[in-house]
Amino acid sequence: MKLILELSGEHPTLPRAEVIACLESGFKKFRIIDEGERILVVDVKNNVSKLSCLSLSHYVDEFLFSCSAEKLFDYAKTIRVDGTFKVKVKHIGEKKPSNLERKIGDLIHGKVDLKNPENEIRIIVSERCFVGKKILRIDRKQFESRKPQFRPFFSPVSLHPRLARAIVNLSRIKQNQILFDPFCGTGGILIEAGLIGAKTVGSDIDEKMVKGCEENLKFFGIKNYTLFQSDVGDVSVKCDAIVTDPPYGRSASTKKENIGKLYERAFEAFRKTLKKDGRLVIALPDKGFMELGKNYLNLLGAYPVMVHRSLTRYFCVYRK
Repeated sequence: MKLILELSGEHPTLPRAEVIACLESGFKKFRIIDEGERILVVDVKNNVSKLSCLSLSHYVDEFLFSCSAEKLFDYAKTIRVDGTFKVKVKHIGEKKPSNLERKIGDLIHGKVDLKNPENEIRIIVSERCFVGKKILRIDRKQFESRKPQFRPFFSPVSLHPRLARAIVNLSRIKQNQILFDPFCGTGGILIEAGLIGAKTVGSDIDEKMVKGCEENLKFFGIKNYTLFQSDVGDVSVKCDAIVTDPPYGRSASTKKENIGKLYERAFEAFRKTLKKDGRLVIALPDKGFMELGKNYLNLLGAYPVMVHRSLTRYFCVYRK
């Protein structure tokens, strides 16, 4: 089946990388057919519902066609649907032709129902037009309900759940595989991993954090987990993936240890605990630590995310 993935625009490269990671972990075979601005067209043969785990995309559509804006009306005449339908147009860029949804709707063979249609024809207009029939809508509101302030145990330095899910997906973790977070904090990464079926293992040097993490995991219904208090250098877990957001500034405790020394010990531990071909996804405070990681693991990709004007964090993917 040919699919259109409608990517979010919240980061220039992360949404595409997340989709590719989910395709690699969830589908035996896939092929990228075409790309556009915030669009990825792929051919897959497995259950499309596996893509519902995405966080940085909006919709998954059945691909109907792509064309230039000048040929859109001609191509629209070829669309046929079983049952009622509505047309939804999404503009990427400044050009927004008026009444386009109504004009396209008049050309489609079928009955229009704007309130409760059986089908939704989606048209993404940018430098080209991509047209598909909606299969599933990514539930992005769920991530808002899991923001740190809504957890029983709170810490303001936690990642947004949408970003936590994205980096979990970047690890290519599969159901029932072991995902380890050695700086688990309040458990934001482990929550997202547990919700997509991974076996979650977490540790933290702060026993208070370990107890708070367990409280949060239970609150969100995560059952398949193991937690323990430990320094990162002492862990002996064997895992399929490591996804972690280690301390990086004054607001996060390093037990007064030099942060460079902490990261060096951490990378050494990651190399020991990861299984062969396992991936590490880690948030780093600067490019220097990216280079440090290359002494221990193979760097596959790095995605800078600006936190504020004076801080950019690098979400890096390594492989053993």
